Amino acid sequence: MTTTTAPAGPRWRIHAACRGTDPALFYDPHPTSVAAAKTVCDTCPVRTACRTHAVETAEPFGVWGGLAADERPAPPPDTTPAPGPAPKISDDELYDLFYDADPDQPALDQLLAHVWLPNATAYTALQRAVRLGVVEHRGRGLYPVRR
Repeated sequence: MTTTTAPAGPRWRIHAACRGTDPALFYDPHPTSVAAAKTVCDTCPVRTACRTHAVETAEPFGVWGGLAADERPAPPPDTTPAPGPAPKISDDELYDLFYDADPDQPALDQLLAHVWLPNATAYTALQRAVRLGVVEHRGRGLYPVRR
């Protein structure tokens, strides 16, 4: 015996007043069509859920929950940083490199002798080494910690 499952999606859609109407009505930007679509939304029992869905998914087109695309609030800006590439040198490698390193030679020189890195990447790695406790600020430079 085979069973079929319903497609994933909001269950409120089965109660929508627009169900069975031509979707073109809700996506036509002409003011007359927008007004007609809003008339359908005015009688809809799930208008709030529809509107919430459009706002949360940043639906860029059409009338949803009685609001046209230009009437819906803009989604908040994405503030999550991009993951970026993996570090060229791991924390373990930094620890091993600087744990027994010469404390009188600049950490940057020792790092670049170990692995080639662009300057910005090398300083990022050195900041990680500072957090690991194997490199410290001395004067204006970064040096391996004296042991």
